[in-house]
Amino acid sequence: MKKAFKIAYAALFFAVCATPLALMPFVKSNAEIEKKALTEMPSFISDGKINTDFSTQFESWFNDRLPLRSQLLSAANLVKGELLTSPSSNVISGSDGWIFFDTDKLDYMNTNAMTDNQIRSMAVTISLIEENVKGKNGSFTFVPMPNKASVYDEYFPSCYKKADENNYTRLCAQLDDLGVNYVDMLKVMRENKSSDIYHKRDSHWNYLGTLIGYNAIMDSLGKPHKTYDGVSYKLEKDWRGDLDKLLYPSGGFMDYQYHFDIEYQPFRFTVPVGVSDVQSQLETFMSDKEENDSRIGTANSGKTDNARLYMVRDSFGRALLPFMIDNYKTCMFVRTDCPELSLVPQGGDMVYEIVERNLSNVIATAPFMFAPERSEVPAAAENGGEISTVCSDEGYAVRVYGALPEDLPVGDGRMYVKLTGGNGDHIFEAFPIYEKKLLEGDGKNGFSMMIDPSLGLSGDFEITVYAGGKVFTGTKATLTADTQ
Repeated sequence: MKKAFKIAYAALFFAVCATPLALMPFVKSNAEIEKKALTEMPSFISDGKINTDFSTQFESWFNDRLPLRSQLLSAANLVKGELLTSPSSNVISGSDGWIFFDTDKLDYMNTNAMTDNQIRSMAVTISLIEENVKGKNGSFTFVPMPNKASVYDEYFPSCYKKADENNYTRLCAQLDDLGVNYVDMLKVMRENKSSDIYHKRDSHWNYLGTLIGYNAIMDSLGKPHKTYDGVSYKLEKDWRGDLDKLLYPSGGFMDYQYHFDIEYQPFRFTVPVGVSDVQSQLETFMSDKEENDSRIGTANSGKTDNARLYMVRDSFGRALLPFMIDNYKTCMFVRTDCPELSLVPQGGDMVYEIVERNLSNVIATAPFMFAPERSEVPAAAENGGEISTVCSDEGYAVRVYGALPEDLPVGDGRMYVKLTGGNGDHIFEAFPIYEKKLLEGDGKNGFSMMIDPSLGLSGDFEITVYAGGKVFTGTKATLTADTQ
């Protein structure tokens, strides 16, 4: 009897293990469920040689096609997240049904703290963007969006110790110091948090939080705008959060969403072109599908003024679309980490929105903007020695960039580049940004600027860089009319 039980148990065990394999020809493709491209079947031979990574690649191929994979992941995460409240699938389970992105803990505990140089560099970079927009008679505001854990910290697990300051608070202090216009969205969200303005099972704000944030942004710009005060709404449990999808790819828990009864003015999409069903396209852009949403242009036929908007955004910004479209004659929404200031129209407004966890992206690469000319360089500077500088043709302008010593003092964070020779001396203020992609390094101190081709600079130039109270001699450069 005991032997028969062991045989039956072993048979059942192997049958369960074999079930997914037996179901492979019959179940729905994981590509349809997970909305991603599946790993291709690897080859034993690659480039005429034995593929030494075959086992790893085959494992990825097999995992992507394992039947019931999403259901098994959902079941495992249900046990880990809802019953054991342990981190799973890049999600942290908090109290009272709240869940958070795993990366929220970095800003929460300040374990991803940037250097003083980097924080100052961010503030200076944003100030130069603001200067450019104001030079076009436009209005600018910077909108750092707080992580959900920064707003609803009472639901974040107590095992994580909250820091007194982090990159967000340090940046805001620097923006205050430079007089840069910004929205302290952390303060705005905390003041309204009792209204439950973030989703429990999504990393973003809900539409009520968006409406509150929209009004704060427009107030910051100093623009007359619709407030939508007293608008009626329905609160329905029909929202599937991005965090919930990570936990339960085959089905999970719905979240509440506010649906406002607002009659927006008619508009059309200028980008993408040829959109016939405007409302359906807007709903797609506001969802988490993220399909062809890197650049969205609109024209409001109900607006009689010439109010124009250029907005740099991330996933938080998609919920703002209908409010912004309703208040501007034209809008251009660009999802990027590299603002393109040439897209800011004369007299137009610019909103630069970015979530707290991605603040470092502000100085990942220099914006597409011509460097402002300055009349003089700092009066006193120590000799910092020679550095390597690069001049490259970017198509519509020449970029001058390079690395600076890692131990360079913060100073005021300003960096100036002087070109001597050719048809005269020219002084520019550069972005205090280390171009990681271009320099192929991991430095944290650098400069980058683009020269306005309308200046017509040509000839041989000596490059001198002023930063951190020191003066550096750079590599000589030759500019021609073709590159400028």
